[in-house]
Amino acid sequence: MALMDDIMKKTEEGLKTLRETAQDFAFNVEKQAKIGKMRYVDITRLQKSMQGLYTELGQYVYDEVTSGRAVSCADLFVLERTDRITRIRYEIDALEDEINEIQQTPPPKRDPEKP
Repeated sequence: MALMDDIMKKTEEGLKTLRETAQDFAFNVEKQAKIGKMRYVDITRLQKSMQGLYTELGQYVYDEVTSGRAVSCADLFVLERTDRITRIRYEIDALEDEINEIQQTPPPKRDPEKP
């Protein structure tokens, strides 16, 4: 009977280890999926939007200069675009901070009493 008890105990320990490993793996996959979405969807979308603003700003400055008009930092068009670019940069920084926080998050602690 001692052999059967040993086998049962080792089997339970093996299953517990397997369950813990599977939970850690699932946690890490979920974490990486969230980070991937933030990096490749959210940040990329913001960067494209910012690139569009840079293009608009560049075209405006080019048109003004080639027309012989002075470009001023007080120009409403320039102010609006630069303000939007600044806000987008803050959003990107906030997302990158959130990504760093997620990367540092350890797997949840397990209750040793639970099977």
